[in-house]
Amino acid sequence: MAVSITSFCEIPFLSATTLDAALTSSGPGKAAIQKYRHQARQSLDPGMKISVGRGGTLQLTTVPALAYVATATRWNKKDASKLVDFYKKAGFVQLARSKDCKRAVHLVSQAIQTRMRSKEAKASKDSIADIIPKCWIELTTEHTVVRDLIFSMHDVFLKVDQEAEQIRRLPGRLVRSEGKNALVTIDTGDKEELRIVDGGYLKSAGIHKNGTPFVLHEYRWSPDIMMSLFFPALDLNYDAAAELARIKSLMDYEEPLPVPPAGLLSPDFGAEANRTESRESVAEETTDDAKETVSKALRAG
Repeated sequence: MAVSITSFCEIPFLSATTLDAALTSSGPGKAAIQKYRHQARQSLDPGMKISVGRGGTLQLTTVPALAYVATATRWNKKDASKLVDFYKKAGFVQLARSKDCKRAVHLVSQAIQTRMRSKEAKASKDSIADIIPKCWIELTTEHTVVRDLIFSMHDVFLKVDQEAEQIRRLPGRLVRSEGKNALVTIDTGDKEELRIVDGGYLKSAGIHKNGTPFVLHEYRWSPDIMMSLFFPALDLNYDAAAELARIKSLMDYEEPLPVPPAGLLSPDFGAEANRTESRESVAEETTDDAKETVSKALRAG
């Protein structure tokens, strides 16, 4: 079943270091990324620092700020400044610095602190990347100010998507992980595609459970380079029953998986040992996630 990007909204605030591993693997060092992060805080949003106990201090920042850092790292500051202009024109800066936004982020920060220090989190060994989206989704059902911020951010993202020809936003979901790789489904507007992507990168952004929605950002600030960023998201039109049926349908085509050209994946990709997850467990996990997270948020909205 095809989905529309107009119903998908990125989780607006994530850890400021979400993209660090990916950007340092083939780009400048940490010092350059820290400089770009500082520039993003000055031009887009101040973010928020919170203490997470033994985990140290967590800096929350917005999706546009993360995109700024990635653009400056992969291209240059000039193109990153163009990105800032698009978001400013869409009203993002005023929204990010508003009292309501600060209230919403403060509530989420408190929820993150509580979750990190809870026995439940320690027992499940959830990472900060996992906890941040969960807290946003839960608080969307409980607090009007958080829900309103989600919808306001949604409007901003749509405006930028429509105005900036260098940016393309596509809705998608994680189908399953296989070792170091992951199989995702992405709706291009014309068709639904299955793609193999870096599973470690998805996990670092908090996208690791089967059925997890995300928004893929494709950037082309020059004709010869394309950059892809994945952000965890809310599906504002989520239908748990329809999604379960879609996941089951995709699993019917589990064998064989699409195989990219030799040399692009690790030798153990597709090993039988990594294919032990059953269709029943996938369906059960998808249903549980729907009950606990997104479908609950949408009913409250």
